[in-house]
Amino acid sequence: RAVALAAREIGEPAFPEAEFEQLKMQAVTGLEASRSEPGSLAGLALSRHFDPWPQGHPLHTDTLDGLLAGVRAVRREDVVAFHRDFYGTAQGEIAIVGDFDPVAVRAQLERLFAGWRSAHPYQPIATSHAEVAPLRQRLPAPDKPNAVLLARQNLALRVTDPDYPALVVANHVLGGGALKSRLGDRIRQAEGLSYGVQSSLQADDSLAGTDDAGSLMVQAIAAPQNIARVEAAMREELQRLASDGITADELRDAVSGLLTGREQSRASDDTVAGMLQDQLFFNRTMAFTAGLDATYRALTLEQVNAAIRRHLRPDQLSVFAAGDFAAAGAAAGSP
Repeated sequence: RAVALAAREIGEPAFPEAEFEQLKMQAVTGLEASRSEPGSLAGLALSRHFDPWPQGHPLHTDTLDGLLAGVRAVRREDVVAFHRDFYGTAQGEIAIVGDFDPVAVRAQLERLFAGWRSAHPYQPIATSHAEVAPLRQRLPAPDKPNAVLLARQNLALRVTDPDYPALVVANHVLGGGALKSRLGDRIRQAEGLSYGVQSSLQADDSLAGTDDAGSLMVQAIAAPQNIARVEAAMREELQRLASDGITADELRDAVSGLLTGREQSRASDDTVAGMLQDQLFFNRTMAFTAGLDATYRALTLEQVNAAIRRHLRPDQLSVFAAGDFAAAGAAAGSP
């Protein structure tokens, strides 16, 4: 019944005019509200700085005013036409996890979805690494108690690259660990500067195995008067990682934490379904996941530190911070 309902909702949507207008109004309201939100301001500025796509491209990051103009201009007829031209199941994957009859479900899927083709066949958009000049920018967000800092360096990195597992471990040590990391230990625990700080690693993937638009990001939330110290500490820790690498104890703890997290995540039906769907798209099996686990277990300190030296360039880090810095400066200067 759930599959039948999903097929009807996806394949024959009604697009009620009243609900369309309500969703449109909600989108406009949310975008307008983001004008003063530090996280939104910093995130949009960072996205636009790293955006390689021209105006009109599906992946282009528009200005806030451009986004608002686009949302206000869209009509119900535009949404209906997009569904008609681009939706279909000629290209797609379905993954189901749970207690079900696979023969019956397969027959139902074929009956419900076979032959539904879109007017525009699916074509993935190739992405590639691009060097982006470092930029440091502060954006005003008046009357907001917290400031947000976002930092990024582009990396030429694929999920299938030999250096990928090593850089995952390096990121875990830097700021990706849920309970312990260099950034967390220093900026939050030792110096008490941030309410939260973490790093994340993004690696590219594609059917052809050629896309390599990866990145390393750091984000932190702090009082506006502390953002400069947060940035300085972050840069120092990133430079220390790039210069000295990680230790044997950090490697052991990071690999243990990563493998435990990966194993625990596979106890969730939702996670397993997502993994299976991803593997179907990339023509892989669970052997790929098992191979990654084995690679993590076999990593040496030399492999991780060599990958760090090859990829991390702290001088290429762009940093965007948004907050009420004027008020913080005035308060700092008050008697």
